[in-house]
Amino acid sequence: MSTALIDPALAACLQRFVQLDADTHTPHLDYVQRRRWMSELQARTLRTQPLPGITVHNHYVTEEGREIAVRSYMPSAHTTGQTLVWLHGGGWMVGSLDTHDDLCEHLAHYTGHTVLSVHYRRIPENPFPAAVDDAQAVLRWLHQMQGVMPFATQQVLLGGDSAGGHLALATAVRAVQTPQDDQAHIQALLLLYPCMLPAQDNDSMRRFAQGFGLTGVAMQQYWDALGGADDALRTPSLCLDALPLLPPTVIMTASHDVLRDEAEDFARQLQALPQGPQVRLQRAEGMVHGFARILVSSPVARQHVQTACRLLEQVCAN
Repeated sequence: MSTALIDPALAACLQRFVQLDADTHTPHLDYVQRRRWMSELQARTLRTQPLPGITVHNHYVTEEGREIAVRSYMPSAHTTGQTLVWLHGGGWMVGSLDTHDDLCEHLAHYTGHTVLSVHYRRIPENPFPAAVDDAQAVLRWLHQMQGVMPFATQQVLLGGDSAGGHLALATAVRAVQTPQDDQAHIQALLLLYPCMLPAQDNDSMRRFAQGFGLTGVAMQQYWDALGGADDALRTPSLCLDALPLLPPTVIMTASHDVLRDEAEDFARQLQALPQGPQVRLQRAEGMVHGFARILVSSPVARQHVQTACRLLEQVCAN
């Protein structure tokens, strides 16, 4: 793995992941099961003591034929009264509430908001747009639970990392295209190194296709597994009618990430709209894809996440 210009603490963590993958033999697991198991193992190797002052509870949103697991992270100094709904990354097929515990705790700590992490239905068992349906169901639940749950409010923030950022954007686009009075409204978006378009051919996809964590081949495999080719929400950045009506948006990319250029191109696309949303774009230098999920290993990664939280506060205040 090339580590030129990458934060040394982050590079060391990635090397541990490579060794963990090599040492873990799972011949009885298929590709999807192994990737999920490795993601959980990585999180366990990183997990530290929970941050003080954050109260964590599990909840279940009941929908017809299913339950959606959600986890709330409420700071003791919950003075903002706001809630950030978070959709975890993992190529739409990997990741869970547990893999994103550290990130969600830090988001609650840095923002002072309650963070509500959503374990949406994953591919390939649940074809797209099942995950967007689940995110929308959580927004309805937050509307219904006002006065019951302390974090249930009519205005919420929505965010996600990687594939979760894509899902957050798709959920916001759907909310613009088909407004609903019976769900919480999205006040702002926080997108960390989001996926935007399949089959990208740009500088970052070529430069970082190998040796920086997420590979170009793996990303295309995730897109192929996502399916939903006939659903416009599969590529929400191309829903041009909805983009001017999106809420204020913060986009943070990673300097050494195959997805860097497509996310930055999208941010500039939004910024160029004559009457589009307020957009703040920030590149996290020395970072690779997924740095926010492993921020406990890197003080620099934590600083970048904190910066993203400050930018979110700024767009909400304007």
